Amino acid sequence: MGLVSMWPGGVFLSFGLWFDHPLDEPALAAVGDVLEENGATYAGAMFHGPPGLSFSRVPGAPGITYAGVRSAREVRRCLRDGGGYRVAMSLPGVGPAAISFEATPGEDVPPERHPVEVTVEAGAFAIPRPLWDESERAAAEARQAVVLRYLEACCTALDPAYAVLHSEGSTPTPAALSVGRQLGTDIFVSKRLALEPRLTQVNRLSHTLQWPTGTFHSGWFLGETPDLDALLAAWTRPALLIAERLTETSAEPRR
Repeated sequence: MGLVSMWPGGVFLSFGLWFDHPLDEPALAAVGDVLEENGATYAGAMFHGPPGLSFSRVPGAPGITYAGVRSAREVRRCLRDGGGYRVAMSLPGVGPAAISFEATPGEDVPPERHPVEVTVEAGAFAIPRPLWDESERAAAEARQAVVLRYLEACCTALDPAYAVLHSEGSTPTPAALSVGRQLGTDIFVSKRLALEPRLTQVNRLSHTLQWPTGTFHSGWFLGETPDLDALLAAWTRPALLIAERLTETSAEPRR
């Protein structure tokens, strides 16, 4: 089994989760648990290594190796020990998926300073909406509902500070946001960050969904905003506030 088996085919659709607080188990294991509770199964392939390695991206990091066939029990044990860095899963409704620590280009950092990313095939979302035929529109609506269910489940159970849904993009870290990196167009923000008063313009240009732990703001996935440049500009100050608040939180001693 080759390394290509770790990834779904075609164009990628992903959501990345940034955790600002300790979880009951390593982040990749916690996300895997939520997905399993929602019907997902481990496919057996994974990248693994000693817990706590500092790295920029998987694969290619020293000490992280590939295993093509492992039982679900072995995968779970490795994840809970902190030795899992990317695993293959099958998600009902969307098919093959990879659960991974996202890259932090140019900087080797430990796992807790990487976003956790869930990646599936984009399907019809790889095609511009105006080009969809009836079958592609129906397929997109079905995929949209399933992906949102998985994203909401992860945000509700694990309450990340924020999450970013994207196609062939990435989830910026707070450090990247602090130097002006754009956050994106489809963002979940936890209630804990108390940003809602600063999101009036974002909400005007987005579709919003209220979830138990926060709000999902969508400028693309639920329907494309009429003014992308204005939406990206509207996120500029909130993104800097997110970076400031998470930097303050990380500086506090953990109990």
